[in-house]
Amino acid sequence: VLTLFLTPLIMGGCTVWSREVTSPHALKKVAILPFYNISGYRDAGKVVANVFVTEIFKTEKFYVEETGNIVQFMIQERMNSVGEIEIERLKIIGKRLGVDVVMTGTVEEFAEAGGAYSVPTVAITARMIDSNTGNLVWSGQNKRKGDDYIVVLDFGNVRSLTALTQKVVREMIDTIK
Repeated sequence: VLTLFLTPLIMGGCTVWSREVTSPHALKKVAILPFYNISGYRDAGKVVANVFVTEIFKTEKFYVEETGNIVQFMIQERMNSVGEIEIERLKIIGKRLGVDVVMTGTVEEFAEAGGAYSVPTVAITARMIDSNTGNLVWSGQNKRKGDDYIVVLDFGNVRSLTALTQKVVREMIDTIK
């Protein structure tokens, strides 16, 4: 009974939101670019992009372009940073790699637990863009702390930054219909 009462209160504090503009389900192949990192945590953008690759692949909703092909494309096109990307580059990625959508985003927070009572924090914004038109297909944002998952006492607390990142990314991917 206590769990039934506390669950809505705990879940009410979630910060997951997304907006779907058109159905990405009809689109087949996705290229996931390294995410822009403003968190201060070294390589957080690459880590988050790799987690997105793994988690999107597991859904079987999309074919995922090999990361090495994306890196090679970025080197050839002299793309040294990610974040905002021009429509013309999106179209080039789409044609050259044969992808329908490109996923990009930003890692705003990516912090490990710092002490006995602190918890990791992850905040990500992501979006899928149609590589033919440049139109936004899906966007989502999620910010979570490891203690957001506590059910009772300390049960459910996520202490690992990697495990928290996977949970945050899975929650975002679940909003893609």
